Amino acid sequence: MPNRIIKESTFTSDRIAALSDFEFRLWVGLIVNADDAGRGDARPAIIKGHIFALRERVTVKDIDAALRTLAAAGCVSLYTVGGKPYYAFPSWAKHQRIRDCKPKFPGIDESDNLRQSAADCRNTPQSAALIQSESNPNPNPNPNQTREGAEFELFWDAYPKKVGKKDAKRAFGKVNEDVHVLIDAVNRQKLSTQWCKDGGQYIPNPSTWLNQERWNDELDANMGRKVPCGASGNLGSAELEAIQRVLREEDM
Repeated sequence: MPNRIIKESTFTSDRIAALSDFEFRLWVGLIVNADDAGRGDARPAIIKGHIFALRERVTVKDIDAALRTLAAAGCVSLYTVGGKPYYAFPSWAKHQRIRDCKPKFPGIDESDNLRQSAADCRNTPQSAALIQSESNPNPNPNPNQTREGAEFELFWDAYPKKVGKKDAKRAFGKVNEDVHVLIDAVNRQKLSTQWCKDGGQYIPNPSTWLNQERWNDELDANMGRKVPCGASGNLGSAELEAIQRVLREEDM
């Protein structure tokens, strides 16, 4: 496996600084163990064997909670393919030198979420029309059909303020940015003071966020000082516990 790069800017990143020492070690370990496409096996037991083999006090539960915190902070993306969990690093190619990419693991584009969204579409009242279109495939399919369907649902599921879905879908169809870049930006902004202020009332509507290209916003210096907005509905108890632990460690 080729050497991996840890850039100097890592140590001045607010997002990385918000991690606990254990979460930071896990993050570095995931980078070292990722394949050429920045992907890896996200099963905690496998990670323990690869990264924490000689640390007996590290448990599978510790790794699972830290993984979820890394995902909530936008440091990694978690997904499943065939029910098996994987991780992937956003913008991997921008930070690593890759001469001959030979992925060992499936990508996010093969995730169960995307497949389920496609299956849900087939189960709608429009299924007869879809079956007919499959028997007479369009030689020039519209890529926006996929983008405004399965990919939009991934974005919608991640965005904490669920209002104006129709407008949001229309705005999403005009965006050329990769959906996982958008989701990673949303996950980072969930940790910002602005989004968590006054019960999240300053979170922009999703259509506004998309139309104004708010995924390019610079995060405030207090990122990581709040539990992500909408956490009670989007995060599990282990994830919330891990985030609260990060905050307690920072205050010590």
